[in-house]
Amino acid sequence: MKRYLHILATVMLLLAVVACGDKNTPDSGRPPIFRSLSPQEAKALIETRNDLVLVDVRSPEELYEGSIPNSQLIPFGELAKGKVTLPTGKPLLLICAVGGRSYAVGQYFSGKGYGEIYNLDGGISAWKAAGLPVQPR
Repeated sequence: MKRYLHILATVMLLLAVVACGDKNTPDSGRPPIFRSLSPQEAKALIETRNDLVLVDVRSPEELYEGSIPNSQLIPFGELAKGKVTLPTGKPLLLICAVGGRSYAVGQYFSGKGYGEIYNLDGGISAWKAAGLPVQPR
C-alpha cells in the first residue's frame, strides 16, 4: 500500500510540475506531438518506425508482468526525481502498467520541447489484453 501511495504522490507532483511548466516548442518551430495510442496503433507504429524508442517507465519490480520487446526501462521514479531523462532526437513510445504514469511523463516532456511522444493507452495491461507479445524480464 505504501508503494502505491508513493507512486500516486509522485504522479501528482509530476502533474503539478507539468501544469506549471513552460510550454516550449522544439527547435524546428513545429509544435510537439503528444498523443495516446491504442495497443494496435502502437504495434503499427513500432512496425513502421525504425527510429522509435520504446521507454517503459514502470519500476523494476513491475517487470514480472513482462515487457514489450525492445523496450528500455527508465523508471518513473528516476524521471520524477530528475536523476535521468528521456532520450532526445527520436520519437518515443512511453509504456507503464495502465497508462497513467506514461501519460504524465509524456505531458511533462512534451512541454519541454521533445518533438514526438506517444503514450500506450491502457499500458502493458491493455497490450497483453489485446494478445500482443511480451517478453519475460
